[in-house]
Amino acid sequence: MDFHSQKDLFNSHRHQAIRNLFIEKRKRLGLSQNQLALQMQTDVANVSQMESHPGDLTFSDIKWFGDALQISINELESLLK
Repeated sequence: MDFHSQKDLFNSHRHQAIRNLFIEKRKRLGLSQNQLALQMQTDVANVSQMESHPGDLTFSDIKWFGDALQISINELESLLK
């Protein structure tokens, strides 16, 4: 495995940690995926895909979901260390 492949694997691991944080926070707030989608003014498929799709997240999606779930930059940053 070359360095580039290892780097991609590490990034995917961090993205999954962010997804897990979003899911845990949504559940702690007592929100269903549908309720979060309504709050975010988006389709529930977007919430479902963000929570279950194994690929990388875009910065705009991370910010969008973080803002909706009131997750601070410090919380997200702690996952990236």
